[in-house]
Amino acid sequence: MADKKRILFVGSFNPPADGRIGGQYFACRSLIDSDLKDDFDFLLVDSTLDSIHVSSVFLRLHKVGRRVFRCVRELLLSDVDAVLLFSSSGLSFIEKGSVGLLGKLLGKKVVIFPRSGPIIDNVKQSMLYRSYLSTVVSSCDAVICQSDYWRSFFMRLVPEVNRDKLVVIENWLPDSSFIEGGQKVYPQVMDRPLRLLYFNRIEKRKGIYDFLEAMLLLQRSGAWVEAKIYGDGTERENVKRFISEKQLTNTEYVGWLSADKRTVISSFDLCLFTSHSEGFPNALLEVMALGVPVVSCRVGAVNDLIVSGKNGFLVDVESPAQIAQAVQAVLREPSLLQEFSRRSVERVRQSNRLDDAITKFRSLLSAL
Repeated sequence: MADKKRILFVGSFNPPADGRIGGQYFACRSLIDSDLKDDFDFLLVDSTLDSIHVSSVFLRLHKVGRRVFRCVRELLLSDVDAVLLFSSSGLSFIEKGSVGLLGKLLGKKVVIFPRSGPIIDNVKQSMLYRSYLSTVVSSCDAVICQSDYWRSFFMRLVPEVNRDKLVVIENWLPDSSFIEGGQKVYPQVMDRPLRLLYFNRIEKRKGIYDFLEAMLLLQRSGAWVEAKIYGDGTERENVKRFISEKQLTNTEYVGWLSADKRTVISSFDLCLFTSHSEGFPNALLEVMALGVPVVSCRVGAVNDLIVSGKNGFLVDVESPAQIAQAVQAVLREPSLLQEFSRRSVERVRQSNRLDDAITKFRSLLSAL
């Protein structure tokens, strides 16, 4: 049997100290735990954040330096054939990009997978960052894009000759994430309040206040709804204060959702996803896989995941009135929920299964 191709894999492999598992950790861990390990020898460099909360910049820079040094050592001293880099935005992309450029300089094949919505803001805010990103993307042998939306984004940043290297692999879920029996069953006539879910970080950039303002509009209009907020973040105390001061009786902040996630999510009728920027949110995949339709802002790969009026509704970013209007549309025609649910599950089953992602990664890495 021929020797396995050895791949330096820089990503998130150890669960954060606070136990709050994110999409990056799941993506990396699911690949190295799969049967890809039968075909490839992965040399792992962990870049997991200690906490989902942002740590000290100085501490983070120190850890970045240590990781880059280790990557340099492995590239120089180990028999590495290729480099696989999972990055976020901001400093994360700068770090992983520098490793990729060094890998190319040393004659290695390099694949980078940028997986964060704020990278769009980085590019808008800094011409230097835009130039660096373009250089990295153009230099790598392959760039994995989370959806067609992201492929279009990167196409605008690289010369036409480099566009064939942009490969789409959407985020994925294990089979255990899908609803049993194929789809969720909804009543044709709502004889109870419409149950609304917020399932995201409790941060301004995640649109938590857009969600709250929408709930306030619905309450003032007399809409028969009730909402629960699941998540953690820096705004959680302010959210509790908002609910109390505005006497928002239709909304409850619950906290972090960890135990019995499938049962809790499945109990809701509609998820309101109000984030201001996203790559390809796993939280949204989880909700849709359990047959819960979504009203979401038009951000990142959500534009590919949801077709407005077919398997959910899309609204503009920072538009509480549009969110409330979408909920009102469902209240007027609750039969939409059944159709949205069926199509949501079908969409995720068709394009976002772990086995399909493994097949695509195997093909990509084998071709390097």
